[in-house]
Amino acid sequence: MAFGYDLLTGRQGASGYCRKVGEKTEIHARGLEPGENCAVYELLPGRAEKCDEKTADGNGQIVFTCQSGNAFFVASKGRVRLWQGGEENYLRACEWMQKEKTKKEETQKSISSETSIAPPAAETEETIKEEPKAAQNILARDLEEIQRSEITEDREKMPEELPSPTIMTEIDETGKMESAGEPVPSAPEPSYTLRFPSTGEPVDALPN
Repeated sequence: MAFGYDLLTGRQGASGYCRKVGEKTEIHARGLEPGENCAVYELLPGRAEKCDEKTADGNGQIVFTCQSGNAFFVASKGRVRLWQGGEENYLRACEWMQKEKTKKEETQKSISSETSIAPPAAETEETIKEEPKAAQNILARDLEEIQRSEITEDREKMPEELPSPTIMTEIDETGKMESAGEPVPSAPEPSYTLRFPSTGEPVDALPN
């Protein structure tokens, strides 16, 4: 850092410099979009640590303040915009940003899968309310089946009723009643009585 100043390397129109102010370091960035949110990270072995975060003003400029003796970079929207040092520091910054992005995506997928598996609270409450009704319906069906089974068993135990003989009568050629099953008793014949003899002439007497 010559004369307390060090120019920063930028991309996508960003540029800037840093300078030592006592024990702190001021990072001046420009060429950003107005209102763009940016963060400055300190490069550490195998990782990075956020030092400061601000939003660009109407002119697209930001001034960060951090206390660090290590190299740093400025990132926005998951992209490296400014960095201190050569290409090696840029590659280290990009690698760490990619790891953080992948880790965040995996976390979001895990949360989404857990949310989809867990039933909604309203659905769970409705299920709990419907369980007693379902149990009552099952009990009612079981009682109905038991009653039907008992009725069937009682019918099987009862002796079968003999069908009453159906008497089919027919009239034969002689005018008598005949039955197809058991004989039908005939009507009693009328009894005849002899008349007392009279005083007149016999029926077989010849005329005079």
